[in-house]
Amino acid sequence: MFRFLFFVLLSFILILQIKYGLSQNNDESALCDCNCDVQINVVKKLLEDLDEVRKNTDKISDIEKQLAVNRVSKPSSYMEVKPPSYMATNPSSCMEAAANSLNSGVYKIKLEKLNITDFEVFCEQDIYFGGWLVIQRRQSGSVNFNRDWNDYKEGFGDLTGNYWIGLEKLHALTNSCEQELYVQLDRRSGEKRYAKYSLFLIGDESEDYILKSVGDYSGNAGDSLSPQSGYKFSTYDRDNDIWGGGSCAKLYEGGWWYHSCYRSHLNGLYGDDNAGVNWCGIREYESLTFVQMMIRPTANCWRRWR
Repeated sequence: MFRFLFFVLLSFILILQIKYGLSQNNDESALCDCNCDVQINVVKKLLEDLDEVRKNTDKISDIEKQLAVNRVSKPSSYMEVKPPSYMATNPSSCMEAAANSLNSGVYKIKLEKLNITDFEVFCEQDIYFGGWLVIQRRQSGSVNFNRDWNDYKEGFGDLTGNYWIGLEKLHALTNSCEQELYVQLDRRSGEKRYAKYSLFLIGDESEDYILKSVGDYSGNAGDSLSPQSGYKFSTYDRDNDIWGGGSCAKLYEGGWWYHSCYRSHLNGLYGDDNAGVNWCGIREYESLTFVQMMIRPTANCWRRWR
């Protein structure tokens, strides 16, 4: 502010000097009237004020320099900047873990319900605004998904390839905070579909990891998961379906939330149209080439965290 005033005053003085000089050139023989004295007095006063401004400006500069030194050497407590909650050092979701980089990849999160502080997950940032935690992926037949109850409980596969996160961890994630679900579905033709559900909730082992809720559906793949809602998880060694003709998990060779038997089955035999990676809302008995199930905290959950 003071520097700005300094330059304004300096400009004003220069204008007066130029104006006065021009008036002398226009009439060298004219006698100076009383305006000359007024202009001289004004200039003298301005010069005095200008000198005072310069002194004050020098003082301000010294103060600013000292403040700069203080900011570098010892910041005051009120000047310390704390990272926002989404940059937490112990993230519990992909929305937090990948907030800095915004890149898809493997990150570590904490699962408080299981007392795990460094659980590795794959975070997907390139789909529907990002922040998704991958809980299941099928992209080839290299990993066998026809497994027993304990394998489905604990999880198996490769984080960057064919993968199942594990029912116990899935229960912990969906019960710690409300989660929404996004399912990617690719056909052999290259056509891409998706199904999104507003509230995905899994029970605990005492409830046989029942699919308690999927919420509201949106997407272009058709709703093939809501019919499984309210049904328990089944594997070939633990039959929890309601089919009277036998075991759906044995017949279709993969663990899932069967009723009698399914409208969707993403853990079946890869490439097998009859018992494969099926989503009947797209087409019955067509094995999909790529599927990926992902969850992330709902808006209601995120607001409570902030």
